[in-house]
Amino acid sequence: MQDFLVALLLGLILGWVIEWLIDWRYWRRTVATLRQENEELRRQLQAQKVAQKVAQPVEQNASSGAAATGPQRTTPTSSKGS
Repeated sequence: MQDFLVALLLGLILGWVIEWLIDWRYWRRTVATLRQENEELRRQLQAQKVAQKVAQPVEQNASSGAAATGPQRTTPTSSKGS
């Protein structure tokens, strides 16, 4: 009976160590891939935010009309010759 319990305990410990090694190898690769993807997405988001900040003043100027076409001149009307 004692040999059985020792074998069971050693089997459980060995199984746990093997499972830990497999999980460690798998998750180490997966986490590295996720980190790279996360960094790429952060760079894309930052570039998108910068592009939006640059585009906002252009859109505001274009929508106001006067800034896009320049100042408007009006010629005074004279009352001579009427």
